[in-house]
Amino acid sequence: MKKIKMITLILLLAALLYSHPHVWIEYTIQPVFSETGLEGLQLEWTFDEMFSWQIVMDYTDDHDYNISAEENQVIAEEAFGYLAESGYFADFYIDGKKKDVKIVTDFQSEGKDELLIYHFFIPWKINAKKEVTHLKLCFFDESIFCEIVPKKDGMILLQNDNISVEYSMPDRITYQLDFSKGK
Repeated sequence: MKKIKMITLILLLAALLYSHPHVWIEYTIQPVFSETGLEGLQLEWTFDEMFSWQIVMDYTDDHDYNISAEENQVIAEEAFGYLAESGYFADFYIDGKKKDVKIVTDFQSEGKDELLIYHFFIPWKINAKKEVTHLKLCFFDESIFCEIVPKKDGMILLQNDNISVEYSMPDRITYQLDFSKGK
């Protein structure tokens, strides 16, 4: 009986070790509004030290955090581009209807304090109207390979006189963004 308990314990521990995150991402998100509504979302992902080091070692010629334009292009294509398959870990819902993220633009990687930071824009045009538009933003890796959490001030809102915007964070991975035209 002791052998069965020991084998069960080993199998449970192996499953736990396999399913924990290997990459940690802290993000900020900034909705970009024009006079007519939402234009898209500017994101910044800051990676943990180990993953940052791995990308710098694998994708930069001189293995430092001063990322050149050529190195940025390689990182964009080889270390970032495949995330399109997972929708860039983003689930978006407009008034309760799921929308897929299919494209990102303006990718830029940088090194800062020995951490790798990705900057990119998700173009997502939504015209504002008089009634409130509810936008739910969730960032999550279903494989549990990446832990994706907002920074302390994870949502950055800039004022727009033509658009009324409020947000809340009902749980640790979801933002609720409500906006309408005028007041």
